[in-house]
Amino acid sequence: MKLRLINQNQITDISQTKKNYLETFVELIELSLMIEETEYFTGDDWLPLCGDIDTGEIYRGWFIWQDTELSQEWEGYDRITNQRIIASNLNLLTAKIDQIENYRNLQVNN
Repeated sequence: MKLRLINQNQITDISQTKKNYLETFVELIELSLMIEETEYFTGDDWLPLCGDIDTGEIYRGWFIWQDTELSQEWEGYDRITNQRIIASNLNLLTAKIDQIENYRNLQVNN
């Protein structure tokens, strides 16, 4: 049987690594819970989140609408980050949403 001595720096490194894993695990759980919650949203659930909007639709879990009164631009609201993205047309908006959601799916599956 061999006896291996561990110095204080190795103990600190091990506990920091465990702490980092635990923080990452908790963040993934929180993200999973938010995604699960938004999967069951209907259009009416999104309206209070987006201000004075007359019409809109859900695309990949995002609430999207066109500002027909002022800018004529398309906007998408991401409940996970509580942010909006804006594009000049619907195709550009959905392409950006696809890019974001594909990246998220890649992160969750890895």
